[in-house]
Amino acid sequence: MSEPQRPMWPMVLPWHDSQGCKMHWRDAIQSRRFSIAYLITIGVLYTLLGLGSRSCSTTAEAIICDFVFWPYNLFEAPHIFVFSLFTSIWFHNSPDHILLVVVVVVIFLQSAEVRIGTRKAMIAMFSIQFLAALFMTLYLHMGDYLNPDDGWYEYGIRGRNYMGGSVGLFGVVGVLFSQIERPFAGALFYSGFEFWNAHIYGGASMYVVLGHATAFTMGFILGQYWLRQESRQIVTDGLNRGNRWGTHGDGPLLSW
Repeated sequence: MSEPQRPMWPMVLPWHDSQGCKMHWRDAIQSRRFSIAYLITIGVLYTLLGLGSRSCSTTAEAIICDFVFWPYNLFEAPHIFVFSLFTSIWFHNSPDHILLVVVVVVIFLQSAEVRIGTRKAMIAMFSIQFLAALFMTLYLHMGDYLNPDDGWYEYGIRGRNYMGGSVGLFGVVGVLFSQIERPFAGALFYSGFEFWNAHIYGGASMYVVLGHATAFTMGFILGQYWLRQESRQIVTDGLNRGNRWGTHGDGPLLSW
């Protein structure tokens, strides 16, 4: 049994299935229930509380600041650090930020739900969000310990907070691009976007860019792992089917 053909690019229209065929609207919604639920949730929170900030100056901003991610909490309040891993992805700090998240959801997350399934899409988004946040926190703390005179690390730890699901979403993008026909072309495409985002458009700081790149790399590795698992499963299923029918490889077995 041969492996399924990989797509050239992973994107799927929101009303199409993984083969590019138009779906009934009920099936389209059912197949993208996590993407839709995420968009509805961030939309409701934005309507109720607006955008967050690092100053936490208004009542709404102060509420958001209690739920977003502060790296210094890893050692000063570990329980809050863990709690914020689950809550920070639902808030945003600027119109550009929430627009980026919405675009990535509409283009990539819903495509991932169709191509790899809702369960794997959720695993990729949340697990990579958590791991990338932990990795970046340790990186900032280590950098501050080794270079205490460099204010960049100290500011990254205490001077600003982090919110939004873009890190986890770029992990999902990494999973998708790892499974296309030319995965490293996908990685180059992403690298070009991140360079534009940081240095041309100026929409993201280096703290966020590093988080995105870390998440994409983790997603790329996870996607390759899942792809190899599926390949091995296909081979195993083929051998089991052959054994049931008295065949081995490409030829028949003589049973006596």
